[in-house]
Amino acid sequence: MRDDRCHVAQALFRFLERNGMVYCVVGDVRAYPETITSDLDIVVEQKAFSAVPRLVARFAHELGIHVVQWIRHEQAASYFVIAWARDSGGFGFLALDFCGDYYRGGRRLLAADEILAGRGPATDGRGREQGFQVPAAHMQFIYYLLKKVDKQELDPAQGEFLSDRWHADPGGALGGIVRYWPDVDDADLISRAAGDNEWFLVRGMLPRLRRALRRSAPLSAAAAFGELKRRAERVLRPTGMTVAVIGPDGSGKSSVIELVMADLAPVFRGTRSLHLRPRVVGGGKSSVLPVTTPHELPPRGRIASIAKLIHMLLDYVAGYALRVWPLKRRSTLVVFDRYYRDLLVDPRRYRYGGPLSLARWAAKCVPGPDLWVLLDAPADVLQARKSEVSAEESERQRQSYLELAAHQWNAAVVDARQELPLVAQEVDAAILNVLQGRLEFRHPELRIAENPVAARLLQYFCRRNTPVLAKLMRILLNSDVYCRIHSPILMGHPYGIVIHADTVIGHRVAIMQQVTLGAKDRGVHAAPVIGDDVAIGAGAKVLGAVRVGRGATIGANAVVTRDVPAYCTVVGANRIVRGPEPFAPDESAPPVDDAVPARARLSA
Repeated sequence: MRDDRCHVAQALFRFLERNGMVYCVVGDVRAYPETITSDLDIVVEQKAFSAVPRLVARFAHELGIHVVQWIRHEQAASYFVIAWARDSGGFGFLALDFCGDYYRGGRRLLAADEILAGRGPATDGRGREQGFQVPAAHMQFIYYLLKKVDKQELDPAQGEFLSDRWHADPGGALGGIVRYWPDVDDADLISRAAGDNEWFLVRGMLPRLRRALRRSAPLSAAAAFGELKRRAERVLRPTGMTVAVIGPDGSGKSSVIELVMADLAPVFRGTRSLHLRPRVVGGGKSSVLPVTTPHELPPRGRIASIAKLIHMLLDYVAGYALRVWPLKRRSTLVVFDRYYRDLLVDPRRYRYGGPLSLARWAAKCVPGPDLWVLLDAPADVLQARKSEVSAEESERQRQSYLELAAHQWNAAVVDARQELPLVAQEVDAAILNVLQGRLEFRHPELRIAENPVAARLLQYFCRRNTPVLAKLMRILLNSDVYCRIHSPILMGHPYGIVIHADTVIGHRVAIMQQVTLGAKDRGVHAAPVIGDDVAIGAGAKVLGAVRVGRGATIGANAVVTRDVPAYCTVVGANRIVRGPEPFAPDESAPPVDDAVPARARLSA
């Protein structure tokens, strides 16, 4: 039975063909489309390679899914991860590895035109077409062989595939071998292994074969410069991510972190969990034993506390540079179980007896995570799980954590009363939301439409919370945008727009001039939640704790004070149109499932 990955892959193949893209799928595709167990490797024409990011963004938008990762791992190769919410719960992922000319380590081994020259429809054992294009048999062989030799890996299943492609066209495959390994002994070794499906001698010679391969494809000056540029971009814009999971004892941090790292493994090249700090200054065990009596020992003296604070500060600064940043550069998800600011919430736990003002000042010097995740639960739930501190202390810590999260622009509050898988799914969604928004800010080619300069400046300064410049842009444009902007908002005319600080806005949302998204009643801080792909017309007002579903349209000058289902249109005052017939919603209408239910939700 096909899973959703196969259906998404087939939709992608149809999309590429509909848009006139010349492509082929490389690698071991014999199980496709019934089973896809790894990346989807796709070769396109080199001249069309620059159009791939926008094409992937259009495909995701058309299918209602999300692009959450983009890694440039070679000069002409881009690795995308697309994600979607499954009906059964959790998220599905599919990795798309597009390339033009085939490079390895900056060396061009194969031109895209060579790979695509003899392409044709993939067929099964009975000759039935499978709905996608593959290269000629000899090109499948040589492409896969080059890849495995350069990666220094060749297991029995991979060797069996190479032998299968060899027997489909021995002459063409031998020509490819001689091209890259002109030495007779090397060519004979590989050809005999392919003919007999006995690859153990080749495995032992992989280092020598890779050296010979690189001699046959020397690194040009232009390729070396392109490789240097690509690596610099990876350093300046790392594709990994840091997450700090915080919360009182009993909120389930360790269990949630373990499950989240397993869930999101397909999105990153690696995952790493750290407890509290990086631990590169002053040593310390990488795995910390659970603390069962956090308030048992008395606080240290003032001098010892200050010394401990300096030690922690140095560890965070040096550890970020020496350990965390290199992991982020290698596309690793780094999850902290607690973080420095826990010291401000619960100084007794860390035996800190110094001035809290000094600890708050030091917090400004500590590199912050890309996302704060607060696992929140009432004190009685925390006490039922862990009673290491009093109920009053649990409630105090909870309120302190909530206040901390309220002052962080990149914080997600997750209800930890739910079952563990549901809590982990909300944390997954928060991380994926940040990844998608980061991509849209970094790469304009992934956006469906572009903002004018005034809108980009307004959103940049408001997002960065730059006090003077943000205020200046608000005055110049007569716009008050105070909400957390996690993804670019399309503002064709960014004038007179007012957005409440607690408003939650999804991805690819279009807001026209004179729009107000705010509270309905004085003194009640209840703001709208706007789903993905929503369009809000000029002069519209969306007020109160309403949820606007995915793909909805709010007409010009409309007033919305009730939930709007997905893909509906609102005209006038709460007049919702479904298809040709309008109707007035009533109070007993069921909740809108397709609206974004929380700040941490990645909607389907």
